[in-house]
Amino acid sequence: MLFSIIVLLDAIRLSFQIVYSCNLKATCGCSSNPVSMNRIVGGDNASEATWGWAVSIAINNSMLCTGSILSSSWIITAAHCVEDYSASEFTVYAGSTFLWSGTQNRSVSLIVAHSNYDPITYSNDIALLRLSSPLMKDDSNVSPICLPSVHSSVLTSSEFPTSGTTVIAIGWGRLSEYGQVAKYLQQVTLTTVDYRSYTCNSLISDQKVQLCAGVPGGGKDTCQGDSGGPLMMFTSSKQWVLIGITSFGQGCARPSYAGVYTRVAAFEKWIDANTNGSYGSVLFSHAESAKSSIDYLLFFILLILHASLDA
Repeated sequence: MLFSIIVLLDAIRLSFQIVYSCNLKATCGCSSNPVSMNRIVGGDNASEATWGWAVSIAINNSMLCTGSILSSSWIITAAHCVEDYSASEFTVYAGSTFLWSGTQNRSVSLIVAHSNYDPITYSNDIALLRLSSPLMKDDSNVSPICLPSVHSSVLTSSEFPTSGTTVIAIGWGRLSEYGQVAKYLQQVTLTTVDYRSYTCNSLISDQKVQLCAGVPGGGKDTCQGDSGGPLMMFTSSKQWVLIGITSFGQGCARPSYAGVYTRVAAFEKWIDANTNGSYGSVLFSHAESAKSSIDYLLFFILLILHASLDA
């Protein structure tokens, strides 16, 4: 009997795969191809045309950040990526999973960094880049991501998204703390962490504008070069929504520290004012947040099974 259970669990580990098929009729948060996450917890290469909003950003021909397409003219990224640089030093590469390559490349005409960005605490770590010319919308490799539209009462009374929400982070950053940057876009499954958790509360200064994400025991995380990239959740409307912007961490994938992200929902009004409403959004309620926690419970059960098999 025990042998049969072990064989069954091993089969689950080897075959387990999550496929996210989005709503192709949606105006945001959906790429040409479905997303396939090959393991319960594991970073791997992203397939072509699965994250159509992901852009690699070259700064002064040497520095790397990641960003997301909000619309044909606007990119969202981290404020620490743009600090002390001028618009002329940026090149944005869209439409490819290969680093600093794209079906469309653009220079930047304007940088809008949040005026209250704090380079010490990384609070308000958010910035917008206006492209020198709009991206072509007929490119099947390029699509905008959705922003969350969350009622102020939700943001005031609780975290959004709720802790334990399954999320995906992507970027071209280092593959390990002292490793090389990725040549191909990487994707990893994480979960949001309660701001009171010991892996988070020593890192953030303001839980209203910052959130944490990671996996139990570390080992999976964003890293240098992923800065500015998206932290995303998949909604009941079958759309990807930008809930976080990669900000900073204590090293990379260390067991005692989660990664820190800018809480995008707190900045909807700021984004709206600076882009003149040039983005798509998804409305959220308390019910949607609760559903995310249920999804996490299922994810966590599978994670325990995975860990027990590897022990």
